[in-house]
Amino acid sequence: MSTATVNDAAWAANPFTWRNNRGTAMLRGKFVRFGIPEPTGRETDDDMKGSDRIGFEQVVITPDMVGKTVAVFKGIEIKGHGDRIKQGQRRWHNWLLDNGARSEIWIEKSDGKIEVVKEKI
Repeated sequence: MSTATVNDAAWAANPFTWRNNRGTAMLRGKFVRFGIPEPTGRETDDDMKGSDRIGFEQVVITPDMVGKTVAVFKGIEIKGHGDRIKQGQRRWHNWLLDNGARSEIWIEKSDGKIEVVKEKI
């Protein structure tokens, strides 16, 4: 299995998420940033890093809210076999959970199975 296979499995289980490609590109002679950046004032390499996939999860809200469906922000981190979770990725995952979003870390194990972590780490 590869990181791409884990990513495909995460996408199949979470169809309302998309790749969060991050970086910079030269456009008309100027650098343009894309993807979800670090929060302002938190640009150090070891700080929060956005998830590999971002999007939303549909949630049916409680009866006192008339049973409407709402979208809740979701971040998914993808880890192939042998990859480790970096401190900034851990902080982002926990920050999302602390602020009402959903967050998962999909980890390929040595036997090829995938573990999905949904709680704070």
